[in-house]
Amino acid sequence: MSTINISLPSYQADIIDSMVSKHGFANRSEFIRSIIRLVIQQEDLVEKAAVFPFVSAKRRPVKAIISAFSKTKRYSKEFLKDLEEGLSGSDYFT
Repeated sequence: MSTINISLPSYQADIIDSMVSKHGFANRSEFIRSIIRLVIQQEDLVEKAAVFPFVSAKRRPVKAIISAFSKTKRYSKEFLKDLEEGLSGSDYFT
């Protein structure tokens, strides 16, 4: 068996330790091996993980975004119009 080292923020290590305990894994390594087996079976999880930090699960409506920008009173009507047009042209925003 190969050994690899990874660096994690302490809060992530704490979460892994909690899951190890909660779900009865023998140790962190067995937990990670289990996650890898799952990813091998459900490869779409890798695609989701690759973009996860950059793509929110909740899609905000364009009107709500424009409203939030308007409330700051920092942006011109022209800017808000351009922003709305740009966001409306995206498949991401509703």
